[in-house]
Amino acid sequence: MGKKKKKSKRNAKRKGLASFLSTTNKMKKKYSISLYTGGVNVKDWDVLTKSEKRKALKKAWCIVWYFRNPKTDLLERQPNKKLGVNRFRTMSLRYDFLKTCKRALKEHISNGYSPYNKKDNKNNFELNESKEIHSIKEALDLAYNHSKLTVAKVTSSSYRTTKNQFIEFIGSENSIKDINELNKSAVLKFLNHKLKETSARTRNNSKASLSALFSIMENQLDIIDRNFIKDISNEKTKAKTDRTFTKKELKEIVAWLRANDPYLLLYIRFVAYSFLRPVEVNRLKVKDINLEESLLYFKAKNKPLKVKRIPSIFIEDIKAMNLHLYNKEDFLFTPKNEPSEWVSDDNSKRDAFSKRFKTVKDKFNLGAKYGLYSFRHSFITNLFRTLRTTENKSYSEAIEFLQPITGHETREALEKYIHTHDMDIPKDWSDKIDFIL
Repeated sequence: MGKKKKKSKRNAKRKGLASFLSTTNKMKKKYSISLYTGGVNVKDWDVLTKSEKRKALKKAWCIVWYFRNPKTDLLERQPNKKLGVNRFRTMSLRYDFLKTCKRALKEHISNGYSPYNKKDNKNNFELNESKEIHSIKEALDLAYNHSKLTVAKVTSSSYRTTKNQFIEFIGSENSIKDINELNKSAVLKFLNHKLKETSARTRNNSKASLSALFSIMENQLDIIDRNFIKDISNEKTKAKTDRTFTKKELKEIVAWLRANDPYLLLYIRFVAYSFLRPVEVNRLKVKDINLEESLLYFKAKNKPLKVKRIPSIFIEDIKAMNLHLYNKEDFLFTPKNEPSEWVSDDNSKRDAFSKRFKTVKDKFNLGAKYGLYSFRHSFITNLFRTLRTTENKSYSEAIEFLQPITGHETREALEKYIHTHDMDIPKDWSDKIDFIL
């Protein structure tokens, strides 16, 4: 009996020790996570000298962490996690970012992640380890090439021009630096240079193009963490106003075009009667003209496809083009003075007809504010004033009638257009004045 009691006591001790060790192991920390902040305590940041702050920010901040090895039961140091933190320029941004990453890592571990599990090593958290570093030139080129997949050629061409101008401005030595070294100050210097050399409008357009490329880097290519260019405000610009033609000028221009360039006159009729923008006329193809229903289909700046009525005032002129004899993919207006193929971008096509109209401008001594666009302004103005005066429509009635004709997307857009060009001129009010000077 004595031997059995001793053996029972020994077994009980063993079970107790095993239970104690099991409990102890459970109490052991599975991991340890800390932040390396450049060798300084961020709580003391305000009392550090500028030199100490710069020195700390020059160092590589990171997450330092340990994880218990299931085989050795020891906390073993794991590779530091930078996760792109050193792209941030200030202490607060770096520290906030690291704290967020620390919380994410803790949550990841609580969900079962282990660096010693081969399957876990292929998970999403590890895929976010760091971003590939690109030079400023490489990053801009990548963003530009991506833009060509999603935007119109005219827009892409604008991106390319601004990209090349910016790279030239910062110089070849700076262009090979990490894109994340580029800051707001450098971009502002470029934009101020554009403002000085060109105009506020051109400067704002350059800013818009750069911002679009940086948005692609942020949202589509994941090259940068944030597009700071969108925070830069635009410069105020003067409204660009094309002059309208007087009735006398219109008569003289039309008479000259009938005798010397009837093809350009037909082009202008699309601008004047259908209220198309010149670039929209250049996009018209034979297939876009539906003579049976008096409709035309065109690509506008704000929609991929729109439909307009062809007014009867010039439907016979279009029929006289004999469009059924041409390929449906032929462009309506080309340098050949008839529908045909025309491999060129929208800007070049518009410029070709603008230069053609310059002969008319020179003939009648028209200033720089006159162009093909002026016909659109002139005929919208004429129609609006006819509605207001001859047909005695109220302002709101005239706007409601005019909006589907001009193609403005909103009433507000059309009203702004009308006020910009002073279309709403009241009738003579002389008979209302009761005191004659």
